[in-house]
Amino acid sequence: MKEPFLSLAGKMKFFSKAKEPYKNLRKHFNAQAVGYPATLTGIELRLLREIFTVMEAEAALVLTYRFETFESLYPRAQEKGLSADAFRKLLESMEKKGGIFVKHQDGEIYYALHPFAIGMFEMQISRLSPSFFMDSHNYMLQGFAMEYLTTEVPQMRVIPVNKSLKPMQNVATYDQIREIVESTKDKIGVNRCICKTGRDLINDPCKVTDRREVCIGFRDFYDTYSRQGWGRAVSKEEALEILDQNEKDGLLLIGSTMQEPQFVCSCCACCCGIMEMLKFMPRPADFSASNFYAKLEPATCNGCGKCISRCQMEAISFKSVEKKKMATAIDPKRCIGCGLCVASCKTGAISLRKKEIEFIPPKDHVELYETIMQKKKGLAGKIGMMTKAMMGMKV
Repeated sequence: MKEPFLSLAGKMKFFSKAKEPYKNLRKHFNAQAVGYPATLTGIELRLLREIFTVMEAEAALVLTYRFETFESLYPRAQEKGLSADAFRKLLESMEKKGGIFVKHQDGEIYYALHPFAIGMFEMQISRLSPSFFMDSHNYMLQGFAMEYLTTEVPQMRVIPVNKSLKPMQNVATYDQIREIVESTKDKIGVNRCICKTGRDLINDPCKVTDRREVCIGFRDFYDTYSRQGWGRAVSKEEALEILDQNEKDGLLLIGSTMQEPQFVCSCCACCCGIMEMLKFMPRPADFSASNFYAKLEPATCNGCGKCISRCQMEAISFKSVEKKKMATAIDPKRCIGCGLCVASCKTGAISLRKKEIEFIPPKDHVELYETIMQKKKGLAGKIGMMTKAMMGMKV
């Protein structure tokens, strides 16, 4: 009777040991600027196994969220018994699978860890499977949502759609999508939205658009997608045409929270995990880092109802009058300042207004994640912030 029991115990020990590299990597990721919390189900380990081999998981422990050259990283890799050639090959394979972030600058190559989002998840576009997409979605709900929503500065922020801004408004460059495109020195690419692609894989397609090439990459994101063949280069003119069509379709713009953004996603609440999280919160405006809000003049509303159908956060109240939907109020706690309602309002009943206190984004990728790291909360602080947020209190 002992033999089957010992055999089972041996197998359990083997599987437990096989998980060890991924548990170590999970802890290492959790110590970075944007963490990677554990869950009761262990779904986060399954995601890591999909992206990293055991050897890659060991090698990734050498990297942090800060960019470093091979020469800077290798002494730490050497301590793990890796030769220079082996470590270089592991870095290359991890980049190809979207496990790490690589940038080329001034003739040097720099390596850093990605957050799960925004980063590793988005860069699975060429490897995405239904199971990975569902695991990622479930992990967002089980653990990562609190991590994403409790950073001092959000990783992504809402940028108003172009037609919602009036020429006379004093608008900073980082709040104008056309200026963002114009300032990128031709490093522009378009790629398939991973959220919409994932929804297609589980037979739950986007309800807002049937287009998939809607997300724009700039700078280092463009370089990465271009090197790996995950997207295609576009001119500034084509990028603006794509963004204009996204606006017409009813997609809102969310870019990386930088004055020099790495990407601008075009999102909807039926597909985007970030939008799903924001919509669930009682006060989405607290997490959007937007400098604008929509203002309604009810007397001017003609009851067409377009603003109501285009609002991703369900911020607009209305009353039905003779088969018309007359807008009555816009909840400032739910309005994230995307401008979709403004662009669709033919009567001018809705306008976009600047907030009294302007949010100035960090300059670039490095400054954003250093800011997040410097002000990173402990578990108690994150739970406290989420408790307040779920109670509808301002955070």
